[in-house]
Amino acid sequence: MKKSVMLAMSGGTDSSVSAMLLQEQGYVVKGVTFRMFDTEEETPQFVEDAKTLAHRLGIEHYTVDIRSDFRQTIVETFMKQYQVGITPNPCVLCNNTIKWPYLIEAADRYGCDYVATGHYTQVVEKEGIFYIDSGLDPEKEQSFFLWGLPQEILSRTIFPLGRYNKEEIREMAAQRGFQKVATKKDSMGVCFLQGKDYRLFLKELYEQYGVQIPRGNFVDETGAFLGKHQGVPYYTLGQRRGLGVNFNKPLYVIGMNVDREEIILGDKSNLLTSRILLKDIHLTDPNLLGYDALEVRIRYRKQYVLGHVMSVDGDEMVVQLHEPEILEAPGQTATLYHHGRVVAGGWIAENY
Repeated sequence: MKKSVMLAMSGGTDSSVSAMLLQEQGYVVKGVTFRMFDTEEETPQFVEDAKTLAHRLGIEHYTVDIRSDFRQTIVETFMKQYQVGITPNPCVLCNNTIKWPYLIEAADRYGCDYVATGHYTQVVEKEGIFYIDSGLDPEKEQSFFLWGLPQEILSRTIFPLGRYNKEEIREMAAQRGFQKVATKKDSMGVCFLQGKDYRLFLKELYEQYGVQIPRGNFVDETGAFLGKHQGVPYYTLGQRRGLGVNFNKPLYVIGMNVDREEIILGDKSNLLTSRILLKDIHLTDPNLLGYDALEVRIRYRKQYVLGHVMSVDGDEMVVQLHEPEILEAPGQTATLYHHGRVVAGGWIAENY
């Protein structure tokens, strides 16, 4: 009997070609499209596109409206974290709490053995443990966002695109007669921002919720006044551009005193860190503490730095970097790799 798979279909190139590849590999494919962030009353275009493709391929297709849960869990958290000086990573949070749980639920409801998405990454099994492994396209590789998926989900997840690059995927669509699919633009950035600057999005959101954002002071490390800022949510650690004030040398956001509505500015050298505290961690490899060197990524599409795990205590982990690195803001995430395979990850809580 053929194995069946529930594919998350966004109507875009990647999930569409995933459907074709899975069919060619012998799976019975079913598709689900989640309405997460759109505000339209009528059926949006991306849903229609997914339905049309499913019909052409002979795939059962379902649409699930999860906008209420998405707004409460992802969008409102995004808003609240910026209020307290935390820079959120909504994509990782969504994968852990929204996308995969709902995808698994759809698979179970409609009798599918596996789930699949169009992420450019892979799942490998070693000694009974399932790992996220890096995709082969360095420009599209997306394992960075998936460190939080547990074993019960990884064991049922397929990533059809992990061994290809984007140009190959576009060529596959064109060769199979899906020219419109082959030429679709990639979605970029945080989905619910829809290309909008996050500061403008936050301002509109705070107005909707009746939240007043007080202005405050820029200060230096001694507390001396440097100027006025527009409000803590509109700045992030490490920021240089868009401060709204001019100085005779480059200054960066090096800290925040949220209780006093103060944003601390200083030199770039103040942003170097050698040790990171991670919270709400997820560990995949039982040998984590035994590795002398791991690849540590704290930014998507940026080169990793070498480091090792100093300690693990409950849901916290301390990572020592072998060379100082420009720190990433609390609320962002770190993904740890061993030879390209994800072995752990967590939310950055503090830099030392």
